[in-house]
Amino acid sequence: MSGDTSDSSSYFGGQEPDELIRSLVEKWPGTDGEMTLGCTFLDLESNDVFIRAMPPDAPLSSTAVACGNHVYVIGGIHKNDATIFGYDDVNDVFQLDLKDLERGWRKTTSMLFLRSFPLVLAAEGKIYVFERIGSESFGEVYDISGDIWEPLSPPPEGIGLCDPVLDSSRSRILVHCNANDTLYAYYFDRKSWVCLEQKFCYWSESATIVDDVLYTVIYNYSSKFRSLEAYNLLDKKHLTVKWSSEFLGGSNNEWHSVSFGQWQVYFGLGQP
Repeated sequence: MSGDTSDSSSYFGGQEPDELIRSLVEKWPGTDGEMTLGCTFLDLESNDVFIRAMPPDAPLSSTAVACGNHVYVIGGIHKNDATIFGYDDVNDVFQLDLKDLERGWRKTTSMLFLRSFPLVLAAEGKIYVFERIGSESFGEVYDISGDIWEPLSPPPEGIGLCDPVLDSSRSRILVHCNANDTLYAYYFDRKSWVCLEQKFCYWSESATIVDDVLYTVIYNYSSKFRSLEAYNLLDKKHLTVKWSSEFLGGSNNEWHSVSFGQWQVYFGLGQP
């Protein structure tokens, strides 16, 4: 795999940006020894990697999301030694046009509320941002065409979210409420919430939908096993998942998932 951190303004050529995987914002040592903030891009066909550095005032602990030909980096924190935690949450939003990389990153309309580590996904020309840590608002939605942020109505019960999952075939977002393990669906075409199942189960940040089945990694700390939960969204039934071999998973492990067309690949990191 090659790494190219030079000017990538002509990288795409005739290639559509949707053929790329865009990573979360990350830091790496620059040529001057200082840590640089940027976004990494991986071409699945050529395995080429390049990085687009972000402006010096870009925040840490933000979240990246792709929508159309643009990548947005949303929320985060700025260091502030005068505060009790040593940082301030921000509502900054940065945008990168993948068809005009020479222009670089630019600031666009800020969110309504300050958010660090926001949960973000994009659907039908809008960006949905959900609460994660200590925000005074449950969520908000950004209409890209109108360049406007609006509050997102919360579900009818306690929040405490795990990562939301886009169910595009049914024009909805699935949201798991940690407080009581309820599974909700937010229908973004009619802006309403529907309870799909109470006492669903706990799920991790690695949740995804493939062929009308919701998959998520389930933690069982008492037995130190981790398993893959499968839930049929059409029949509203939990399915049996059989692994090719058993494996241990201690509480130090992390799970991440990446979509490759019709496949969803889970990566397990850490020590058993």
